[in-house]
Amino acid sequence: MCGVCGLLDSGPQWSDPLRQDVPQRQLRLQQLKMLNRALKPWRLTLSEFHNSWLLASPTGQQTLVHSLDVLWKEAEKMIRRPIDPLDDQWLASL
Repeated sequence: MCGVCGLLDSGPQWSDPLRQDVPQRQLRLQQLKMLNRALKPWRLTLSEFHNSWLLASPTGQQTLVHSLDVLWKEAEKMIRRPIDPLDDQWLASL
C-alpha cells in the first residue's frame, strides 16, 4: 500500500469511545498515551501523523498505521516476535 492510503479516513474504529461529551482531540491524546505505555516494554513509540499513527522503533524503523489491529501486527514485525497480551511480565509493566 502506498503511504497516501494510510492518510485516508478509514471510518470509525471499534476502539473509539461511545461517549460524545469529551472532545475527539482529547480522546485521541488519551488513547495515544495509553498505547505508548503499552508499547514501552518493546521500546516502540507511537506519534500522531495526520489522521493516523506513526509507529517507530529505537533503530529508526517507522511505519504508518491507521487502526489498532494493524498497530499490533506492525509492532510484532518490528520486534520480530509475537506479542502475547497475557504475558505476565508485560502485564506487570502496565
